[in-house]
Amino acid sequence: MIELKQKILNELSSTLFPDLKFIYSDKVLDVSLEILEELLENEKKDFEDLLKLPKDQLTFDSFEDDSLLDYFWHLLHHLKMVNSSEKVRKIIEIFRDKMDNFWNYVAYNKNYFDQLKYVNDNCTLDTEQTRIMYLRLKSFVDRWINLSTKDKQRLKEINIALSKLSEKFSDNILDDEALFEYFIDDFEIIKNLPKEVIKNAEEKAKQKKKNWYIFDSDPTSYQAIMNYCDSEIVRKDFESFKISTASSWKFDNRPVILDILKLKKEKSIILWYKNYAELSFNSKMADSPEQIISLIEWISKKAKFKAIKELEELKEYHNITKINSYDFSYYSRIYKEEKFELDEKKVKEYFDFNNTLDYLFNFTEKFYWIKMSKLDINAYNKDVLVYEVYKDNVLIAYYILDPFFDKTKESWAWSWYLRWKTYHLQNNKIPIYVNVCNFQKTTWNTTLYLREVETIFHEFWHSLHKILSESKYSELSWNEVEWDFVELPSQLLENWVTDSESISKLAKHYKTNDKIPKDLIKKIDNLKSYMSWNAILAQNSYTFIDLKIFMYDKWFNFEELDKFILSIANNNTLFRRDKNYKPHASFDHVFWWWYSAWFYSYMRAEILEADVFERIKEMWMFERNTWEHFIKTLLWQGTRKKASELFYDFMWREVNDSAFLKRKWLY
Repeated sequence: MIELKQKILNELSSTLFPDLKFIYSDKVLDVSLEILEELLENEKKDFEDLLKLPKDQLTFDSFEDDSLLDYFWHLLHHLKMVNSSEKVRKIIEIFRDKMDNFWNYVAYNKNYFDQLKYVNDNCTLDTEQTRIMYLRLKSFVDRWINLSTKDKQRLKEINIALSKLSEKFSDNILDDEALFEYFIDDFEIIKNLPKEVIKNAEEKAKQKKKNWYIFDSDPTSYQAIMNYCDSEIVRKDFESFKISTASSWKFDNRPVILDILKLKKEKSIILWYKNYAELSFNSKMADSPEQIISLIEWISKKAKFKAIKELEELKEYHNITKINSYDFSYYSRIYKEEKFELDEKKVKEYFDFNNTLDYLFNFTEKFYWIKMSKLDINAYNKDVLVYEVYKDNVLIAYYILDPFFDKTKESWAWSWYLRWKTYHLQNNKIPIYVNVCNFQKTTWNTTLYLREVETIFHEFWHSLHKILSESKYSELSWNEVEWDFVELPSQLLENWVTDSESISKLAKHYKTNDKIPKDLIKKIDNLKSYMSWNAILAQNSYTFIDLKIFMYDKWFNFEELDKFILSIANNNTLFRRDKNYKPHASFDHVFWWWYSAWFYSYMRAEILEADVFERIKEMWMFERNTWEHFIKTLLWQGTRKKASELFYDFMWREVNDSAFLKRKWLY
């Protein structure tokens, strides 16, 4: 046992890529609670020793922390998100309170705050250190470090309770999705689905010794059903599952939501904010929730006028009087294929998964001067890809891509880290960044839909934003920048998928290796905003839900909560929803971790990104000088400056929404 523990600690202390097969093995998980306990005790002792230091012995480096505890905790959380099991859930559940209690102890420690303030006021600091100290002290001020002991204790209790509720919310979604299986025995109604989706459903049925087709919560299968299935009943069933996930029986998230809302309301009041949305905006670029609501209402008003025309056009073309929400994708797909001769299945043939990665990494090497070198490592499953990232022949990061769907995995796409860049005296550790997606893997060449290629580019750019931060301090990397700015670089890179100049270099047929035909590029370019206004309304509806639910002055019960959400939805859609509409129960971008009053960031960042991309097009998107200017003013900077200053450094002016309106045809 002692030997095993020491091996684990050696692995965690290594500056290189960890042996994840070992870390995630049963024998390590079996002793992980003991390891966590020991690491926690070490951290507590180190923190108490720091508090005892005389102030005149303090320096900036006194606060630099190489936390094996945080690292191991992140590794375990990652495993839970990509391969959830009762064992790893239990480990996190048992230890979570102890972690949260320690974090709270540090976060509300007045002596620690006074030490930071002393160093800030009395020590010689460089520009980056000054910025870091400002952010550290601001976080204490934002938490109202001078609150009464009673209020601080209550805030600690709320933080612990919210941490548990967040985990519960996420687990309920995953567990409810894992139960979903839909059996189809009539090939005729699915014959138009992509061949690989049909084959995948057939193989899942064979595993259960059935001659049917089994569909599950795989996002690719869901999209295929909504786009290609000829049965209105089946499409309705799939949408019903999607909009009611985790809203009933033992996985019902609505009790969790009610508790989250009450606790976040209470937290905002203790911290002297009117509501939690106002508290959330304290660390955003936008001035206030009201400012964003006004902006989104203005966009929605323009979008609704366009969306009505879209819908009428579809009804007229198909000679029908009504189109339901679960029919829209189906009829618009047929319209696009027949009138504009653009078949997404044909487009997909030009985006081989491996070729897409090669293009992305070559692009990165050319314009960012970094090289991706694939490692021959079986990380934790055979489909996970691991790369070394080099800049000027120096290893600066590890990058993990976990690309394919699994029932035990969270069903969205994200970018995060397993180990931060660590500046700690002589112990410089190589950071580890990870992208997780949920594409459908096939037994032959895996090809991607255009939206899936955009997802890879989007998530990889998040990782680049972290990897390329010039600062040696992780605190000045991507995670500290304002969250309504974070999506700007990632959404920006999506343009290198669909822009006609870029797609001609990227897209090659998976069989023949022929470049994508120019006429197909032109069709894709012409249809960028095709049937997009209904999507804008849907996105804005979620934004209104996210903001208004945290601005509401009263407590909800189940019935009031559902009615509140339904009312917002029906005010922002052309499709009348009924009482079964409960997307809030699985809306993790509202109720999971820090996301509350945050979803507007996607629309807000797209306004910023459209403005930036128009400038890049003017400077030419493949010109080296363009990228040097972008890298030096935005990407390399991390959060060395406020986001508004970073934007100004690149654009030399404030944001203008004309490029966004032009892109969406909303002018």
